[in-house]
Amino acid sequence: MSKTMNVESADSAETAGVGRGLPGKRILTVIGYIGAVVALSYVAWLRLPEVTRGTIWAEDGTVFLRETVVIGPLASIGEPYAGYLHTIPRLISAISYLAGPLESCAVLMSFFSCAVVASISVAVFHLSAALVDSREIRLMLALIPVFVPVGPLEVLGNAANLHWYMLWLVPWLLIYEPSRWKGKAVLLIVTFAAATTEIISGIFLPLALWQCFRRRQYAAPIGLVAGLVCQLMATASKPRYASLPQVDALEPLSVFYGFGLQAMTSLWETDERSVASSIVNFGAYAALIPVAVISCLLIYVLVFGSLKWKFVGVYSFGAAAVCWTAAVVLNVSPEFDFANFTEEDWLSKFKFFRYAAAPSMFLLIMVPASWAVAKERAGAMRNKESLRSLRAPALMLIFLSVNYFPALPARATGPEWAEGLTLARDQCAANPGLHEAAIPLAPALWYTVLPCNVILDS
Repeated sequence: MSKTMNVESADSAETAGVGRGLPGKRILTVIGYIGAVVALSYVAWLRLPEVTRGTIWAEDGTVFLRETVVIGPLASIGEPYAGYLHTIPRLISAISYLAGPLESCAVLMSFFSCAVVASISVAVFHLSAALVDSREIRLMLALIPVFVPVGPLEVLGNAANLHWYMLWLVPWLLIYEPSRWKGKAVLLIVTFAAATTEIISGIFLPLALWQCFRRRQYAAPIGLVAGLVCQLMATASKPRYASLPQVDALEPLSVFYGFGLQAMTSLWETDERSVASSIVNFGAYAALIPVAVISCLLIYVLVFGSLKWKFVGVYSFGAAAVCWTAAVVLNVSPEFDFANFTEEDWLSKFKFFRYAAAPSMFLLIMVPASWAVAKERAGAMRNKESLRSLRAPALMLIFLSVNYFPALPARATGPEWAEGLTLARDQCAANPGLHEAAIPLAPALWYTVLPCNVILDS
């Protein structure tokens, strides 16, 4: 394994190809990455309807923005919520609050959240050089966060759900091997930020241990462990649950069905009404195509792939399954009880959940992994790449773009933040004795309460 997953000595295939004696080319590479982040930020942002971009989602307003205002932009960053730390969402809230007027917070939080996803895409392109030299394969991997079909339904464009994208990023941080201390420092900091944003990143501790003991690389593992320690301290100080969750409350068959329906079917179709109707009319066959495709790709990688790609296939599928299982078992809801759904339940209750985002991204790894195995079998991995090598990324982009505009995006009907803030300002101005005012958020029944002096000063 240590021979197959080799990194050029330095920071990626790009820097290795540029050479340490050519700083000008390295600068051009950095500029290219920045340009790619900007472009992909808008690609992600345009997947959201205009009303969605101007609507603040749930915890973004009632927790992160409120505590940014009340506690302070800096002091609120380390504040636990629901038993966990949320470093990057709180940073986005703080930057959005400081960067413009209060009216612009919704748009800024939406765009900055999309910019983080775009940065993750570019980072994966860079970091995946530790796995494969082919830019073609790395480009396919980089497309996944921005274009994952289920993203705009509830996850993309809000800070509260960025932790699912951070979960996708963690294994790429762990397999990367910078040779310079600056690269190691950046890697440690980013991994720490990811771990203090998503506690489920602990599922990658085995990979971190492998990096330490087999590869003698410590920066990312130290960042991961340090972040998880902070998460456990936050959980101990402000527990998420008053009592231990009933992990056996959900029927195992429902977890199994949900994995196929949510993580796999959402790759094919994101219109939940269409999926529910198909299930009612045709039964389990409605989910057969995406499940069969993913299964065949996994089997192909396991049968014909090298040891490296077998590892990637097993680890990716395992990460997807564990992510889904942990999310739904620790957040038991009747909405997940798919094994006992009636026809009426399918038509009225079924929807795609945010918990499908990370598993879907890990399952999509099967596409570039299968293509890499096919190229290896054809002896083409070492051939000089040309424009023809962009065929596979282009086909993957076309497939993912079918669901570029989602059928039922969250927040598409508001309530828009600017309008709610205007009403709150009028309330505060009309009632001098009023100290706080409520501003509605999405989804329904969520709201945030801000001090009138802040609202009026804005």
